[in-house]
Amino acid sequence: MIDHSILSPGGRVSKRAEKSAKERQRKELFGDGLEYPMIEQPNKRERKLRLIREYRELAGRGMKPRKYEKLAQQLEKEIENNDTI
Repeated sequence: MIDHSILSPGGRVSKRAEKSAKERQRKELFGDGLEYPMIEQPNKRERKLRLIREYRELAGRGMKPRKYEKLAQQLEKEIENNDTI
């Protein structure tokens, strides 16, 4: 949808006029831009707990059960060591 005030009698629009019309329309529709809500990021402990759950889930489904159980145990030890300090 182009502003008809910039159209020439032949129906053609210069690149500059088209660009400025699109910019005006963008500002009219969106203003200065869209604001995105800030999403709280998980801390290190929460990330490790999530990884532990994922590793145990993988092990439970039969994907390298010894490897993923070992990784989960290592992360649990890291969490315990960090909590005591």
